[in-house]
Amino acid sequence: MAQSAKLKTQADMLLEVRKLVFSDGLLQEALLAHCKTEDVKIPNSQIQKVRFAGTPGQGGQVVIAFVTSNPKNPYEVHLNEGFVLSAMIALCKQMGVPLPRDAAKTVQLTDQGLAMTVSMKVDPVSPSSQTRAVG
Repeated sequence: MAQSAKLKTQADMLLEVRKLVFSDGLLQEALLAHCKTEDVKIPNSQIQKVRFAGTPGQGGQVVIAFVTSNPKNPYEVHLNEGFVLSAMIALCKQMGVPLPRDAAKTVQLTDQGLAMTVSMKVDPVSPSSQTRAVG
């Protein structure tokens, strides 16, 4: 019985983590669509570069640099992490990618690009109660 209680405590600590990495093109599409939805003013110009400034989870932001007549002085739009996360979530909904509502969602910088990490506690069914439920 004591071992059963110990297993339950360890099972309570199970965490599911999923990482969705956005390609540069998909990230740009998500950000521009969300800017339009949220009435963020952006120039009618091509994107020169998208970069992440700061540290994710600590007030980082995405900076979209738009082409201007002076390549050394692009027009920049700064978007906070919450805005970027909302844009990523909106694109996932549009694409039919399921996201659990109760999960924590954060922005993460990876080698492959900007990612959204989705994490949530999982309450697994113990093997003995699973057998009873099936049988």
